Amino acid sequence: MPSPESDAGTPPEEVALPSVTLGEVAVTDVEGSELSMRVLGAAFSPFSIVFVNGQAMTTQFVNATELRALVPSWYATATPELFFEVRIYRGDPTYKGGARSARVPFTLPAPELTSVTPDSLDSEPAEAVQITVTGKNLVKGSHAIFRDQAYPLTVTSLHAGSFFLPPSALKAQAERDALVIEVTRPRSARSQPLPLTLTSPVPEITGVWPPTLNAVDLHHGNAGSASVDRIIVSGLQMRANTVVTWNGIPLHTEAYDNRNRVHATIPRTARVQAGTVQVALETPGPDGGKASSRHPLRVKSEPVLHTVAPAWVLAGSGEVRFQLRGEGMGQGLHGQQVVHWNGHRLEHFFGPDSLGIWEFIVPAALLTQSGTLPVTVTRTFDGAVSAPLFVQVLAQAPAPIARSLLPSVLSVGDAPGPLFVDGAGFTSQSVILLDGQARTTRLHSPSRLSTPLQAEDLTTKGMRTVTVSTPAPGGGTSLPLLLAVHEERPRPVIDEVLSDVGFPYALAGAGVLRLRVEGLGFSPLSVVRWNGQPLPTRWTCEAWGGCTAGHGERATLSVEVPADQVAQPGVGRVTVVNPGPGGGESAEAFFVLSAMGQPTLHLSPSLVDVGMRDDFRRQVLIWARDFGTSARTLVLFVNGEERGFSGEPSLRLSDEEVSTPRVYEIRTLIQGHGMSAPAHLRIQGALPPHLRTVAPGVVSQGEWSATEKRPLVVSGGNFFWPHSDSQRTSRTTLDWGDQSQSLSYLGPAWLVGQELEQVGIRSLTVSRAAEGGGVSLPALLNVVSERPVPLLTQVEPMSVPMGAPALLLRIKGQGIHSATVLRWKDFRSSLKPVFISNPEPAHYEVLLPAEALAEPGGVDVTLETPGPGGGLSPPIRVVVEE
Repeated sequence: MPSPESDAGTPPEEVALPSVTLGEVAVTDVEGSELSMRVLGAAFSPFSIVFVNGQAMTTQFVNATELRALVPSWYATATPELFFEVRIYRGDPTYKGGARSARVPFTLPAPELTSVTPDSLDSEPAEAVQITVTGKNLVKGSHAIFRDQAYPLTVTSLHAGSFFLPPSALKAQAERDALVIEVTRPRSARSQPLPLTLTSPVPEITGVWPPTLNAVDLHHGNAGSASVDRIIVSGLQMRANTVVTWNGIPLHTEAYDNRNRVHATIPRTARVQAGTVQVALETPGPDGGKASSRHPLRVKSEPVLHTVAPAWVLAGSGEVRFQLRGEGMGQGLHGQQVVHWNGHRLEHFFGPDSLGIWEFIVPAALLTQSGTLPVTVTRTFDGAVSAPLFVQVLAQAPAPIARSLLPSVLSVGDAPGPLFVDGAGFTSQSVILLDGQARTTRLHSPSRLSTPLQAEDLTTKGMRTVTVSTPAPGGGTSLPLLLAVHEERPRPVIDEVLSDVGFPYALAGAGVLRLRVEGLGFSPLSVVRWNGQPLPTRWTCEAWGGCTAGHGERATLSVEVPADQVAQPGVGRVTVVNPGPGGGESAEAFFVLSAMGQPTLHLSPSLVDVGMRDDFRRQVLIWARDFGTSARTLVLFVNGEERGFSGEPSLRLSDEEVSTPRVYEIRTLIQGHGMSAPAHLRIQGALPPHLRTVAPGVVSQGEWSATEKRPLVVSGGNFFWPHSDSQRTSRTTLDWGDQSQSLSYLGPAWLVGQELEQVGIRSLTVSRAAEGGGVSLPALLNVVSERPVPLLTQVEPMSVPMGAPALLLRIKGQGIHSATVLRWKDFRSSLKPVFISNPEPAHYEVLLPAEALAEPGGVDVTLETPGPGGGLSPPIRVVVEE
């Protein structure tokens, strides 16, 4: 029989669902906008709904034990605490009164990292490395974290992404490394780390400098101080943490010039006893160090000689001064050491200087015969004798190398004078040839010659060839330089106008006025004008360090202004005119004629660049002088208008006042004297550039590699604004053909190897057209197919141990082509340029294998350049010691 309660229609009660658990929470798209929840339990019905923080989520019934729900990420991140539950509404066929699970707290998903490819990398690669990762919950905006640095992750799916690690991030170190992924959505989180291993290759020693040391401490200071406190170790596969070991003991090691050289401080123990030290390279790593094979380094008791320079001289030379590098030769006291030249004791041996260089003099009487002559040093306190180094006394002169002319740009009618040829391998027999004709030649040094150009050389325009010839035996003719003599003349520029006593003013009515006009672009054809009237003009050159043909670095035009034209106080307007073609008249300069007793003014600066933005350089100081003594200025006038002083006493120019080229007349009222004589402040625009020379002036086709660049030194005047403005960028360019590059104060122009692939003449100009200054007359760069004969000037070391595993030679010389090779017995090795701090190679390197060092004895090292042209250099002797 029904109960009373049933009869009354009491609603069914809500029941508790069995316990539920979270299978997982995952991101559903790479934008991180939605989450997927997998809920596990028992007795779910198709009407079950997942609630998050009390809000119903879109729910999918999978089966009685599993539900799936979608949660918007914005909703899940709205509160720091999250929980979920499962509810079933009343009326469900199974749960008439509804059902509800217990609330279960949960957290948002973190990224998961399952694989890293590659998981092992070479340390310090040449280029950036792409890393691919796989995992879960990867969203856009994620980052890879490696060594505490974040790198953007490019996400291709929820399960994959990639990023790049630059070489700077992959330096070798001893600790193990790991990678993690960091996401910012739905909330910031990081994955568990996975290992990313950096491995370093086994380093290899290619050379140790110096190859021999002296045990100076063995002799209690009597052998002198050590000239070498660090060894330079060259090698391959070195890394930032690679160290040099000395008999297995790590030394303090630093980078020398790049990743293939290090230097290490020599330990005190190196100087205590003689013997052979084993030097090696070692790169620490997480799995243990990687060590090179051992390289022997000798420590000798007797004196050690490293190099002698020059390494060759010509037979019949006069007295020659040599430089010697080494150590253990005794203290720098007279009589502590003796140098022998081919068995002859020399009288003049002194040093060392602050760089550890000794010097000795060989008289001409010992240089009459050719041969390979030994140099040795004997210590007097114990009689120990060094192993010899050798100097070649050559019967044949080297082939000359001509690299540039000074000047290389002239005009018809320019002043005659010296034409300098710079290069290498010049001797007293070398002769300059102009268009194939021998000219009177002066030898200044083995690297500089000169010949006087005559007026008739500059009467017609044309391109002249300049070569240097050294007669047989040996010798030869250099590659041709090009001297451009233009019909056009430059526009002259006045720097200053001074009286014969050096002032820009003089007393009116004092008779004939003698003036000196200094500037650029002057020639014997230039004429000075005084207030528009031409005057007889005399050209002279007073350049610092001597004059050259042409207008030079600075020339002077001298004139005498007749007394009747300077009888009254006032201002003389001075210009210089060069006749055409080209040429023209300079901007005006001013010379002041003062009255008796009238004070004069001095301005600093008296010239300001147009557009100057530097406030300091726009502040013009004004000094008044009364017969050489200072006078007090009361009132300032600029172009006749009264102007206030800025400072005491000075004039500050505004932006507008320096905006265009112009001249301001400055006067001041002087206490007790009245109005001063005028001074002139020039706001000067860009000046016409004057190009004198380019160096090199001749290069060989393919002289260096296509991607390598070498400096092209461009010399002249008015290339830049006279007064540096740190805020102003130079707009000066060097132009040839369709090539153009910017010039700056800070460095040379560059000549890239690929620009030497075609033979021909390049016409080079310096342009300030963009600043209104015009374009220079062109210089000529000659690119020829012929190659010069190389000139070997130095080999280091000059003494090497037999049986070493390898030998790295340092080579210095001139005329070295990319095709040049070093000859060592039957071995031929290419040369690699080494750049340290200068744009020119500091030296070249040659790596020789152990087979080259298998036998003792002397080796005559030469450089050889194949044709067209080319040839064989003079030899330098290197000794392989037992």
